[in-house]
Amino acid sequence: MLRLSNSLIAERNPQSHVSESFRSLRTYIRQLGLLQGGGGRALLFTSGEAGEGKTTVLANLAVSFVQDGKKVAVVDGNLRSPGIHTVFGLDNGIGLADGLSGQKELGKIGVYGNLANLTIVTAGSSSVSPPDLLGNTAMAELLEELKRTHDLVLLDSPPAVEYSDARVLAPLTDGVVIVARYGKSKRDSIRRVKTLMEQAGTAILGIAINQAK
Repeated sequence: MLRLSNSLIAERNPQSHVSESFRSLRTYIRQLGLLQGGGGRALLFTSGEAGEGKTTVLANLAVSFVQDGKKVAVVDGNLRSPGIHTVFGLDNGIGLADGLSGQKELGKIGVYGNLANLTIVTAGSSSVSPPDLLGNTAMAELLEELKRTHDLVLLDSPPAVEYSDARVLAPLTDGVVIVARYGKSKRDSIRRVKTLMEQAGTAILGIAINQAK
């Protein structure tokens, strides 16, 4: 049994008002029509600065979609400060960086969560710089394979203002969700993320406000 983090509220307390907020976000994404038609979709989650809560939002949304009967893959593309493994109670051993650098076969870096239909790819480790790893053809190949076998792929990334990683990943996905923290995120930072994602040519699906009262 995985040692789930207390931040995974959608799993620990599905009847809470916080879990209902994630179901509302799930409904919003579904109403965009992204899950219609053949093949899965990949969504990128990013923020302006660190500490906005995007990893927590992504993880709980993944659980919410699994509870709705979808097959979901969670990929930790934040190779600088990974957090997905902590939320799901996993070791950050073999993961994305190992697969992209050729140290491990791409088909063998995913692990199954304690929920049915949930696949998790932790960040792993490599001495190669994150933008170089994330920008190689193996990353695109991995996302295409995960989209072929899952309804939804949720991809975490570092803050877009501080690092170029999110801009590298954005064109490989079907849309971006910007996460901002209520009372903390600066408007200029959010605008900057929006501009950077637009320059990457990726659709901005919306802004998820974390810890709103």
